[in-house]
Amino acid sequence: MSWTRRSAALVLLAVSLMTIAGFLLKAQCIGAYNANRDTHFCVNDFQVLYINRGLVSRVFPYLHGHYAGGQLTGGTIEYPVLTGLFAWLPSLVVTNDGDYLRVTALLLAPFSFLTAWLLHRLSPQRALLYAAAPPLVWYSFHNWELLVVAATVAAFYAWSRGRFGWSAALLAVGAGCKLWPGFFVLPLALSRLRAGDRRGAALVVGVAVWVTFLINAPFALYNRDGWFAPYAFQRDRAADVTSNSVWFWGLPQLTTSTLNLLIPSLLLLSFVVAAGYGWYRSRGLSAGYPFLQVSGAMLCAFMLLNKAHSPQYTLWLLPFFVLLRVRWGWYVGYLVMDALLFFGLFSWYHDLTEGQDFGIAKQATVLGVWGRAAMLALMFVVFLRAETSLDESTEVRPAPVAADGSTLPEPAAAR
Repeated sequence: MSWTRRSAALVLLAVSLMTIAGFLLKAQCIGAYNANRDTHFCVNDFQVLYINRGLVSRVFPYLHGHYAGGQLTGGTIEYPVLTGLFAWLPSLVVTNDGDYLRVTALLLAPFSFLTAWLLHRLSPQRALLYAAAPPLVWYSFHNWELLVVAATVAAFYAWSRGRFGWSAALLAVGAGCKLWPGFFVLPLALSRLRAGDRRGAALVVGVAVWVTFLINAPFALYNRDGWFAPYAFQRDRAADVTSNSVWFWGLPQLTTSTLNLLIPSLLLLSFVVAAGYGWYRSRGLSAGYPFLQVSGAMLCAFMLLNKAHSPQYTLWLLPFFVLLRVRWGWYVGYLVMDALLFFGLFSWYHDLTEGQDFGIAKQATVLGVWGRAAMLALMFVVFLRAETSLDESTEVRPAPVAADGSTLPEPAAAR
């Protein structure tokens, strides 16, 4: 067996073990969710939203829902439509929240396998940084993050093969699950412009817009209020004790309306800085635009500045530790801070139900929140300056660009 096959087998074995462990962790809440969720660290959104968002009634999502008085009703949940559709499917074959967790986990698991396999194709030597990461245990079945992570990594794989239209389409699919992959359309389009491929840049934008329209239009046209309800819900969400964000812990006096103005402005500024640095870094005839690096920096900014920073967002970041060549300390340090937050946060929630507040659990929570925030701020720079870890056989090598912006023919040896 070749080294590549052995390493692929090891990656799949590792992700299998982490997936099984992740399910066993969350399965402790079956039949005793309220009693076990914080003490056994089996808290998950599946069982809660199955009851609280009407999935138990098997209502087709968004078409009959709306948002009023701070509540989502009629099958609408607080995520874009593809996550809502995926969440609805298991409800058709179950009758209780425990079975809903089981079936949802069964349907989600293949997406983590797909992510691990694609990461191995892209960077065989580093794929274990995803496949063996402890956050897969904590978060694989905490929320529906495995969907958006798989779509995003698939988009990166398509990009690495020069399939830029498919990459844009997959980013739009990811945005249909959770919004953030849609941000990466910008650096993808800039990567084609830097390569002198204006038609390719237009294709990227056009495909992303078209796929986004196809995903959302049926819901928006049939019931605009139901389709927009998740965005209204997130708009009105306060940066409260459940948000785990720097805004709650650092500037709790800021109102929701103020944050709704401040955060988009800061995000736009950070995206411009990341994209602009990428353009500056790629100056010259042979350097390609650092698509992965700029995308990773944009994600760091979004995670840092967002009004809510749920613990499971760590899964979003894991592929970048694989695809970008950063030192081990960043990976280990972030996972340590993540573990402090995960175990500290839910232990603190338990303490609060017992009438306690300040203790070791809260200290761990605060350290985890600020530790992750500090690392995200630093990794914004680290990611932008990093090199990719892609296998040479998969890495995109842009064609050289002439002074007039046209693409030069490749040397015969490169064909």
